Amino acid sequence: MKLYFLFIVICTYILFSSCDNRIDYFGEVNKPPILKLYRNGVVLTDSTFSDSIKIGQNYFLRYNISDEEKIGIKVKLMKPLITIDFDNELLIFTGVAEGQNSLTMIAEDSFHKKAEVSILLTVFRNIPPVARFTVKKIGISSPYEYEIDASSSYDRDKRFNGEIVEYEYTLANYRLNTTLNKIRYVFGTFGQKNISVRVKDNNGDWSGLVSGFSIIF
Repeated sequence: MKLYFLFIVICTYILFSSCDNRIDYFGEVNKPPILKLYRNGVVLTDSTFSDSIKIGQNYFLRYNISDEEKIGIKVKLMKPLITIDFDNELLIFTGVAEGQNSLTMIAEDSFHKKAEVSILLTVFRNIPPVARFTVKKIGISSPYEYEIDASSSYDRDKRFNGEIVEYEYTLANYRLNTTLNKIRYVFGTFGQKNISVRVKDNNGDWSGLVSGFSIIF
């Protein structure tokens, strides 16, 4: 009986020590995961990536993780200036407050080996548009018919989906709000006329007023 008990103890020790050795071995040969981020289909090769995002708008990064086993994914956020959503290997950032926000995306396997990518996003407020215009005599329906062309106006944050949505023309004592970047107007009399233009972007901000005097003849 004593010999049988001793045999069981020895076998148990060998079995468990063999499992520990296997775990140590797999932990040593295990390779860390590979984490890649993509912006507009282009892989980001730097370990630290920086860009800008406008308040209220979304910013997208696609990610891909290569590993031989199931891993965990998490994001460490330094400041609550953005919100983050995950959607089928897609990171969706939304700007909330102005400032710089650094975050770290971490992929970690069961052996605690990691892959990390740091992201620096600068969150900014809307930039107002800029108004520009030219005046040209048409004289088709009347000698005092002129064309006011504000098509050279632009939104300074066009890169972030900013666009001009409204034009305001002040022609002498007449004011017109429209979505047209070019209009024709017949002045009632000749002489020096004050013409002003301002534009509004899709965030509701107006440009400064640009004024000029034109001699109507």
